[in-house]
Amino acid sequence: MSNILLIEPNYKNKYPPLGLMKIAYFHKHIMHDYVRFAKGKLPVTLTTTKWDHVYVTTLFTFEWANTIEAINYAKTLVNSIDQITVGGIAATLMPDRLYKETGIYPVLGLLNEPGKLGLKGDECIDQIVPDYSILEDIEYVYPYHDAYFLSATKGCGMKCGFCAVQTLEPTYIPYMDIRHKVEEIDKQFGPKKDLLLMDNNVLRSKNFNKIIDDIIAAGFGKGATYRNPKTGKMVKRYVDFNQGLDANLLTEEKAKRLGEIALKPARVAFDHIEDRNTYEKAMRLCAKYGIRELSNYVLYNSEDFGGKGKAYLADTPENLYDRMRITLDIRDDINKHLSEDQKVAAFSFPMRYIPLSATGRGYVGSQWYAKYLRAVQCMLIPTQGKGVGSRSFFEADFGKSSEDFVRFLAMPEKLIAARGEFSSGGRGRKNETEEELRNRKKVWERNQSKIGIWNMLYDGLGDERESFINLIADNEYLPEKVLGIISDRQKKLYMLYLTTPRLIQLLGLVDRNSPTHMLMFDFIKEECKGLYKDILEVLTGRESQQQYIFLNFAKFFGREEIYDLLCIMEKNGFSQDIILKKWNATCKKYGISYVDFELIRVYKRYVDLNILEPKEKEKAISFIKEMDMPELAAILANQLPNFIQKLNEIIEREKGQAILKLVTKSIYNNIQYKLINVMEDE
Repeated sequence: MSNILLIEPNYKNKYPPLGLMKIAYFHKHIMHDYVRFAKGKLPVTLTTTKWDHVYVTTLFTFEWANTIEAINYAKTLVNSIDQITVGGIAATLMPDRLYKETGIYPVLGLLNEPGKLGLKGDECIDQIVPDYSILEDIEYVYPYHDAYFLSATKGCGMKCGFCAVQTLEPTYIPYMDIRHKVEEIDKQFGPKKDLLLMDNNVLRSKNFNKIIDDIIAAGFGKGATYRNPKTGKMVKRYVDFNQGLDANLLTEEKAKRLGEIALKPARVAFDHIEDRNTYEKAMRLCAKYGIRELSNYVLYNSEDFGGKGKAYLADTPENLYDRMRITLDIRDDINKHLSEDQKVAAFSFPMRYIPLSATGRGYVGSQWYAKYLRAVQCMLIPTQGKGVGSRSFFEADFGKSSEDFVRFLAMPEKLIAARGEFSSGGRGRKNETEEELRNRKKVWERNQSKIGIWNMLYDGLGDERESFINLIADNEYLPEKVLGIISDRQKKLYMLYLTTPRLIQLLGLVDRNSPTHMLMFDFIKEECKGLYKDILEVLTGRESQQQYIFLNFAKFFGREEIYDLLCIMEKNGFSQDIILKKWNATCKKYGISYVDFELIRVYKRYVDLNILEPKEKEKAISFIKEMDMPELAAILANQLPNFIQKLNEIIEREKGQAILKLVTKSIYNNIQYKLINVMEDE
């Protein structure tokens, strides 16, 4: 008996690794080996185990870094790399690169030929049932785990240029028995709720009717139910052809048969705007035969491709919008003729195209910009991966026209997220205090003001619009770019794209006597006051501990704006001691003499010990905000004996008096030195 370890790299994914589950069954039930599964890495308690062989699966090429990390980790668990086998999607698509980086040449494609693993009978692995028990070895819970993961066919045959199936499953297999696999899984691992079929083109099969019969016989006919073993309740079962149904091959007869099973949803690809008529026909056929939930995959960011016997042009942002709107239009038209309980739902799932050879997610199609792609991601965040199925949400988020959509794509990311009406409650805000609600509304109002300013400036670009889009296209917003912008309007617009820390960096780059300084000053202080409030918040928050933040602010604005800072800090009782200390060091280093933050720290100690009378405290606060440091020093010097006495009283009540007295003496000396120096400077 051998010790076998199966590793899935530490990336997030919805479905368990089907290939490893089948390999687990082969080793455990046919070879009678000990098998262990790990997600990323083993628990520390098992790292000393000697493994006779380690299998590492791979998924998408853009998870390359995680994949290589998992393979390198596997090397630490064996005596020789000959004891490691790598396979799966990324390995099959990029075997030479994987070998170059790891020294391991992977197993390619399916495990359906003898000798691929060098084990007797290994050609059966692709056809055997998966071992569900290995999922208990890990803490990671796959969102879709309570399902039969099976295939009724293999391959596709459409040879779309963007798709990996022609490499992964080059031979089309029109039929595989799923009914008996369901029975075997039930017997060994217990029944599962749903049936997830991984077929890439089931509609192409000449045995389609037999496949439908098998699905029904397996307990997944329309209306099928299942008793939840944990709760004992009866719940509905569903069939999901997860890789989608080919609209080009959906006939009336096939749609009728799909209507006989518990299909939810019917996934129909709408990868190209040129397929509109075919897509619409497929959607209407599904609805005609009682399929109540429809969804699509909407590929975007793609290039010119061939497939399905024709050529397709690279998609544009407008194409993406139009395909999503068309789905809602078709759904609404279908529902006009249906009773309330028969109405269909339809969801769009935009899927960003990434080339099959990409080892990261950063690819930008020829008709897209990095800025636009990031904006789409922001727009999809509220859907939480559930697709776009509401017209009201779609029009609010994506716009009422493709022109609106492209406009939103150009908007700063933080403003994209801030669109919409203010919500005074909702999920996750049940325990929100009145103060928290007020503060959240202030932020919302500030963002609405920025959106209005952005709209005004963007609308006024005129002939400058193309050059501005080129300026933001890379989605990299750097302070120094502003210095190279000629147009005043574009300078103002660009500032709305900068994060607040980067805007503060920009303050330090601008010559105080330059026209850009005057333009920025007026824009931040007068035209877009929200930016100024953002800066003040950063300065009085944790980030302000970085020296450049206060220095840039002080040099760009000056004494009058320091007053605004002190007013904010006064509301907090000058409690940010670390910030005051950092600012004081900055002032000393760069010769900013009109404010003394160390003296303000001394004032705070007086307040903590209740040394000052109310009128003295009121005067002291006034002197702080006016930055009249000599007058502040005079008040504090007058009460220094009381301060020393109060400290002594506290020390007498504490342990370690000798040490405390020594420390206190140092404090006395420092305070006296500070007060005397300030008085003498005056």
